[in-house]
Amino acid sequence: MILRRFLLFAAFFALLSTSCLAAPSADTDSITKGDDPRLDQKVSYNADGVTVANMLSDISASTGVSMTAGTDKDDWCVQDRKVIVHVTDMKLVDLMQEVSSILRFHWSKGTDNGKATYRLWQDKQERQEEESLRTADEDAQQKRDREKRENALSDIVNLGSLSTNDANNLKATDPWRYVLATEPLGRDVADFLNNFSEARSAFVQGSEVSFPVTALPPQLQNTVQRIAESYDSLTKSIGANEDHSDLLNNFNKLQITINRGGLNRSDLVSKSLLGKITIGTGLETFDIPLFDPSSPMGRALGKAIVNLKGGMSRDDVGKQLQADMNSVVQASSVISSSRDISSDPALRVKLKLFDTTTTTTLPIVLKEMAQKTRLNVISDYFPSAPLAMQGGEKTLGEQLEAVTLVFGSNWTKAGDTLRFSDSEWFKKRIWEVPQVWVQYWLDRGKINNGLLLDDLLQIGNLRDEQIDHTIMTNPNLIGFGAGEAARNRQILRFYAMLKPDQAKMMTGGHLMVSSLSDAQWTALQAALATKGAAYAGVQRGNQFIQLSQSGSDVIDYKFDYYAGEGEPAVEFKLSSGIVYNIADDAKASDKAKK
Repeated sequence: MILRRFLLFAAFFALLSTSCLAAPSADTDSITKGDDPRLDQKVSYNADGVTVANMLSDISASTGVSMTAGTDKDDWCVQDRKVIVHVTDMKLVDLMQEVSSILRFHWSKGTDNGKATYRLWQDKQERQEEESLRTADEDAQQKRDREKRENALSDIVNLGSLSTNDANNLKATDPWRYVLATEPLGRDVADFLNNFSEARSAFVQGSEVSFPVTALPPQLQNTVQRIAESYDSLTKSIGANEDHSDLLNNFNKLQITINRGGLNRSDLVSKSLLGKITIGTGLETFDIPLFDPSSPMGRALGKAIVNLKGGMSRDDVGKQLQADMNSVVQASSVISSSRDISSDPALRVKLKLFDTTTTTTLPIVLKEMAQKTRLNVISDYFPSAPLAMQGGEKTLGEQLEAVTLVFGSNWTKAGDTLRFSDSEWFKKRIWEVPQVWVQYWLDRGKINNGLLLDDLLQIGNLRDEQIDHTIMTNPNLIGFGAGEAARNRQILRFYAMLKPDQAKMMTGGHLMVSSLSDAQWTALQAALATKGAAYAGVQRGNQFIQLSQSGSDVIDYKFDYYAGEGEPAVEFKLSSGIVYNIADDAKASDKAKK
């Protein structure tokens, strides 16, 4: 059983790693030569985010023109690209050109039984262009972020040297910088980062790194303790009442982590964060956010701290902070366009997509737009969580700019056709997972009343961006328990690294940590770090780990790590089974009663 599991796991990742290779560049026949009159027929088609393979299959069936996607049946990187299409009476050749342009693929022509056939695919040059854009974008963004953090660190150091009068002058105009200039926390953080090169490097790079406090030089240990004490003092001065005395009195057991859990840029608060410092044990921590002093969110929080320390009630400060943060959100959604949205009369026409602000998805927005403008609409599509789209009447140009602002889709209007292309298409393509595997997990979930350990193991070993942006945006997979794999991905990655005999030992009895390879131990440490910063610094010794399974209708898989005999377990628990079908069962029961 264990050997079969590991062979299946290897085959799964062999498919992921080899099936996206681009075919060599080749000279191809153009679809615009005009030598196939069938391409002049007009088609009408509507699709809300289907794969291009399914779209071409549908249109082939309705037109009699054979069209396929990809170099072969395994070319999921082309076949699984998703599109939104709403067209009426458009020439087939024009639709083919629009799709290839938006997806940045091209058509080649062949023959079958004397009839022309068409294939949409990506050649080596197009693949290299995609990879080049991805690399250039990452380099540019990383450079901007590094420079911002370097400059902010320099500013914090300078703020600590201001005179009392100069610092007080910031109180009304720049409250977050005032807090940094007058509170010990700002000076202590700057002192720590400037005098500990590894921590400074992690902060500037935006990467995660952890250190046991006892492994630091005495001077830096004192600095870490001052950071914790000054942060505790600051939070208490603005109304916090948590008791952190045990944490502060046990510094010999603490861990300090720079950017624990990594940094993301998914919302306004996280976009305002330069980094974060976590000090504590697995059960209790100080999580200290380091906001960009120039960010609107930083100013709003600084203002709240100043008002609380000045005696304003917590209720009043809470209301003021909420109002300030709402203003930040509204300011971020103001449509300020450098595009020409007035010269074309069609762009000046007013329309209402939604009556009020609505949390929705790109397919719904573009369907509304197509219906209310009667224009053809074609777009690429990368599924994501629903986002807030402002309601009310606006010109078409303003609505198009709102789509760009909210969903990141650049737009073009040519005649009676609106085209949309995700501005980060080259980045989001590597987030995706083969549709055949998504369907495989869905089928497995239906058969087994939830995903089993084999399935969770496969999901947990996808790349983080695939898990976060594809698996966790699929409500059906989440319903079958994919979230368990997402939350426990690190322990699943460790388990996947074990040899069959090690996995058998862990299941049948216990696996000694001392027998692990360096790579396996590193993977286990990464898993332990998710249970608390202090666990990340444990040293390999006589610890052991077990895997157990219990239950029938609801199956629990438990990975238990023991620091030693008699020590409490660090538990990683994954559940599967009918627990994920309770809502469906309830619906079926209600239907039966009726």
